Amino acid sequence: MTSQGAASRPATHIVLVLSGKGGVGKSTVTTELALTLADAGKRVGVLDIDLTGPSLPEMFGLAGRQVHQSSSG
Repeated sequence: MTSQGAASRPATHIVLVLSGKGGVGKSTVTTELALTLADAGKRVGVLDIDLTGPSLPEMFGLAGRQVHQSSSG
């Protein structure tokens, strides 16, 4: 669990996984990268902007769960 101060720090690094073609493994690469960084103790956030429907919730085992939003992140 992070403290309030840690949650409000701006991102220091941003990684974009992008392709103009579908079905090339963007979600798989994003999931593996995020889990690897988290296992290394890094704070990780993932934003899935998929026009045909986000697949990352399913890959993280969160399909059907509600999105939680708060002022602290």
